[in-house]
Amino acid sequence: MNKRTEKRQNLAQLLAVLRRYGPLTQARIKEYCGLQASTVSYLMNDLKRVGLTRVAGQELQEGKVGKPGNVMQLDNERASFLGLYVEDTWIDVYRIGIDGTTQETRHVEFDGASVKDAVIGAVETELSAYPQIQGAGIAIKGIVYNDGTIKSGWRRGRGDEKSFWNFTGLSAALGQAFPNIPVVVENDANCAAELYHYNVRREQKNLVLYLLNQIPFGIGCGLILNDAIYRGRSGAAGEIFEKDAKFLKCADDLQRGNATVEQFLPAILPHMMETAYLLEPECIVLAGSYLNKLSERELKSLEPLWDGMPVPVVVAGGEEHLNPAKGAALLVTDKFIETIIEEVMRG
Repeated sequence: MNKRTEKRQNLAQLLAVLRRYGPLTQARIKEYCGLQASTVSYLMNDLKRVGLTRVAGQELQEGKVGKPGNVMQLDNERASFLGLYVEDTWIDVYRIGIDGTTQETRHVEFDGASVKDAVIGAVETELSAYPQIQGAGIAIKGIVYNDGTIKSGWRRGRGDEKSFWNFTGLSAALGQAFPNIPVVVENDANCAAELYHYNVRREQKNLVLYLLNQIPFGIGCGLILNDAIYRGRSGAAGEIFEKDAKFLKCADDLQRGNATVEQFLPAILPHMMETAYLLEPECIVLAGSYLNKLSERELKSLEPLWDGMPVPVVVAGGEEHLNPAKGAALLVTDKFIETIIEEVMRG
């Protein structure tokens, strides 16, 4: 490995450690990264030069002698990021710092007539108020193919009318409207999977997430394999195409209000079981608006359903729910960090 490649990898590792475990002293960064103290000092000076880190205070001595070390953290005033989740007639907006801390959440109503106009308007509003925003991620209810095209799913809209989302040209329109910041458009289940992956400090490298949405009804599936979103050959990996008549009847009953989510979940257990044996993930996560409304007692009552599953099942509902908007913000943070690493390498 040549020295430039080694430096690039060390920078990526150091930034990942600060995002996962910061604020930290340089001594602790050295321990997490397994690097020499001189290498950590050199890299931290590079990050300070581009304005990405700041001193958060001094370490507690706890009986130690000598001068206390500075505690370093990523500078959220230097860079923050937007995440938007396009819901049926509203947009969830998250603004996070570069360290992943949630700084603001908003709920923006829109008439649903023009998704592009609503998304662009929401991003423009945030950029005008917070010029330190360095990227925007958009989570959508549709398949985002690797070539950038989008297959839109059903939406209900106002008055319960049923139609297709119109995401045609969304990526291109965002790129034209905001040429100076990276913009990521991603499937909502992938964004939720990335958020769970981040919440467990990316210590689980392989997981499967099912996203159960209520309005309109839909089941998405996001895959994290070998520490990254797995999209497959075209970008549609994880999508559930279920033709079983019993499954479809359960789904229809759920949409019509003739069944509860607790009654519906057994219908997807065979799919979960097959996925568990096929991929052998470290866990399967269930999330989405159907589960967000359940109380802690109701969530606890679901646990007997997972008896016999070969991997742990985590239900991220109630207060622990996963909003794809924040996952989208984390994905665009990754893009920004890639550009920072290149900036340091050029310097």
